[in-house]
Order: sequence, then structure tokens, then C-alpha cells
Amino acid sequence: MALPIVLGLLWMAVVVLWGWRWRPRQVRSPSPPRTRPRSPFAAKAAGFALAAVLAVAVHPVVGVGAGFAMWVAPHRRRVQRHRRKQAEVVEELPEAIDLLRLAASSGLNVHLAVAAVGERLEGPVGSGLSEAVRRTRAGTRLGDALEPLPDSVGEPLRPLIRVLIDADRYGTELEPALAQLAADSRLLRRRRAEEQARLLPVRLLLPLVTCILPAFILLTLAPVLAETLTVLRQ
Repeated sequence: MALPIVLGLLWMAVVVLWGWRWRPRQVRSPSPPRTRPRSPFAAKAAGFALAAVLAVAVHPVVGVGAGFAMWVAPHRRRVQRHRRKQAEVVEELPEAIDLLRLAASSGLNVHLAVAAVGERLEGPVGSGLSEAVRRTRAGTRLGDALEPLPDSVGEPLRPLIRVLIDADRYGTELEPALAQLAADSRLLRRRRAEEQARLLPVRLLLPLVTCILPAFILLTLAPVLAETLTVLRQ
């Protein structure tokens, strides 16, 4: 009788903590909110409570395992989000470089080229370039606005940002450097695609073992085993 009550109280606590985490916040200024790391206190508290209930109701080993899983899960989600964002940058980077080359060959300077490309791309690279253009309209130099983009958008963007900063600050030619960057970015995207293709058999191993292999054993070995047992009983 006590176990359903404890589980119900635990579920109510999880719902309250989840609602408090996603509560609507009052907007104090029209400026865009700064990105701040969210405190994982609510998730850790819910994981600790679940681990304690499982340790008391089921087994201490089960409780320890659940607590460890709840502790590791937020870090794993952050790593997956970071990898997904890096992959999006690698996929979009060649198109951004080609558009910048087209803009530079059309006679636009580096400021107008960055503004034109940022308006036409919808991924993280285009968003980063558009954010840099918005900072320049507020009075920041283009090189200073582009400099923090590799840390906020992704590390694969650093060579392109270095070329754009050199063109803005020192007046270096933009198109030859972009031509080499375009080849390097396509090579990087191809290597990433080959890496994902090599990982495909490993990812297919789990559904193969859990879904196909039991059905294969059931259809092939189970009749033979049943017939053998029948013969041995006779």
C-alpha cells in the first residue's frame, strides 16, 4: 500500500519540478536574452528521488544504476546537441563559402558580402553571419563582430572567419582564399559522410540483434528443437 503512495508522490514532484523549469519568464528588456547554461538541479533532484525509491522498493543495485543513468543522461544530451550542431555547420559551410565567392566576384566588399549571404542561409552559419551584421549596425567593427562566431556557432567555421577578418582589417583578397576554403570544406564534409557510413553497421547491430535475430532463431531453430524433444520423449 505504501509503494503506490510513494510512487505517486514522486511523480507529482517530477511534474512540479518540470513545470517550474519551463515556467514563463517575464521579459525585462527588448534586447535578445543572453544564452546561459541552465541549472541541472531539477533533473538531478528528480533522478536522486527516483533512485532512492527504486533502491527501497526494488533493490539497492537497481537504485544505484538508475541514479547513475539519470546523472549521465544530461551530459550525454549536451554532447549529442554539440555534435549535431557541428554537423550542421559542416553541411552548410560549403554553400556559404560559394555564396561569399559569388558575392566577392560580383564586386561586393566583405561587409556587403557577409550581409547578403547571412540573409540567404537559414542554418547556423547564416544565423551567425546575420548576428554579426546586426552588431555592425550597432557600431561594432565587422572583424570584432565576426571574431566570437567560432566559439558560439562551431569550430569548423574558424578558417572562414579568419579569412573574412583578414579581408576586413588588412584588405587581403577574398576570392582566392575562399576558393581554397571551398575545396577544404567539401573535403571535410566528404570525410564526415564517410565516417557516418562506417558507423552505420555498428548502429544497425542493435536492431539486428534485438529484432531480426530472435525471429530467425524462432523460425529456424525452434521447430528443430521441438521435433528433437518430441523424438526424445517417445
